[in-house]
Amino acid sequence: MLTRSSLFFLPALLLGACSLTTPMPEQAVIAPQQWSAATTDNAWPETDWWRQYQSPALETLLVRAIAGNLDLATAASRLSQAEAQLRQARASLSPQLTASTDVNRSGNNDTGITAYGGALTTRYELDFWGRNQAVTDAAQATLQASEYDAQTLAISIQAGVVSNWLQILENQQRLTLARNSLANAERVLKLVETRYRFGATDSLEVSQQRTLVAQLRANLPGLEQQALQLRNSLVLLLGQAPDAELPTGEALIDIAVPQVGVGLPAELLNRRPDIRASEARLVAANANVTAARAALFPSIALTGQLGVQSAALGTLLSSPTTGWTLAAGLAQSIFDGGALRSQIDVSRARQEELLVDYRRTLLGALGETDTALGAVQQAKLRYQYLELATTEAERAFNLAEIRYRAGSIDLVSLLDTQRTWYQSQDTLIQQRAILLLASVDLFRALGGGWREPVLVYEVTEVG
Repeated sequence: MLTRSSLFFLPALLLGACSLTTPMPEQAVIAPQQWSAATTDNAWPETDWWRQYQSPALETLLVRAIAGNLDLATAASRLSQAEAQLRQARASLSPQLTASTDVNRSGNNDTGITAYGGALTTRYELDFWGRNQAVTDAAQATLQASEYDAQTLAISIQAGVVSNWLQILENQQRLTLARNSLANAERVLKLVETRYRFGATDSLEVSQQRTLVAQLRANLPGLEQQALQLRNSLVLLLGQAPDAELPTGEALIDIAVPQVGVGLPAELLNRRPDIRASEARLVAANANVTAARAALFPSIALTGQLGVQSAALGTLLSSPTTGWTLAAGLAQSIFDGGALRSQIDVSRARQEELLVDYRRTLLGALGETDTALGAVQQAKLRYQYLELATTEAERAFNLAEIRYRAGSIDLVSLLDTQRTWYQSQDTLIQQRAILLLASVDLFRALGGGWREPVLVYEVTEVG
């Protein structure tokens, strides 16, 4: 019951409640004006960024990944848990109503009286200090963080599928090159063996060419094992077994190199869901500090009960004896060994931890994007140089083979040009894959083109 003294202090406590709202800590990170690498396209990527690769197979694979990926299924379950926790927190802001029934039997050895009763009880905690609202705000921010986490995971899965598919195409093209180079070396070996039979060369040249053939054959098992590993990695992202069918008929050379727009550094802070998730967790921690502080103040609850009683069960609802009560209660912890104040310290320490994590996320996103942008530009430049080198290596090998047939050069010169041409082609294939994978990393660093209006979090003030 509210005593006269507690009623006297209640206005002062209510006025003091206005100071319980915890201000958000400073969290600003100054973004650079420009990226380290020069850019000409400031347009932000579209959310369907993978279509810039002009790969029909990727469209199919991404649909399968979104439907079957097990990590995404786990994220959906976590999101459902956060939604349920929010509903649970909101329930504390509403009155609680319970119903009860009872049967009492009293008397002596000769006679007894049976009484039947029923009651409806309602209880409502007045949230003067904002504790329940703060708990609800924390649950709301946690739910928002879970949603952003799911979106971050979806972007990561998309990038993983694209990267795996590009590596599979790279491996297929390298395998084709290795087999073609082996066939070419075997053709030259036949030529050397023919010259040896007619006495135009010695056994050393035969051994040298056979060595090259054996080396090229030795390259095949490693590439074939890599193909198996890449395939299994991709089907795992799809949530399927190793025997799942994958698209066919696409080559790495058919994949378009996208032109990635990166926007300005300051824009990045609002365009990555992982940044928004970190921000939401900071908001939740701030609300938890408010809830912990409010727990130091008395809790005030209003209760009411309506009861009926009758000597016969059949008349309990028709002609009962009715009674009701109304009460207001105030509860205040007097001694808890410092548990409540320790909880405040825990909440504030958690808030400081998440503030550091938020700043780390911002700086990490800026650095990751800046590095990825530079990697794309350098990979593109190197690919252009390697194209020229491969063209010249092919010309050199063709000329060397003609001259070897004519007997104007020895086999060593032919072998050198043959190895150089194979290595140039293989390096060019790998560099094209590096360029495409660098663009995937840049898309991922940019948040995959994800965008959403800036959310304004408000922790309800009391008083």
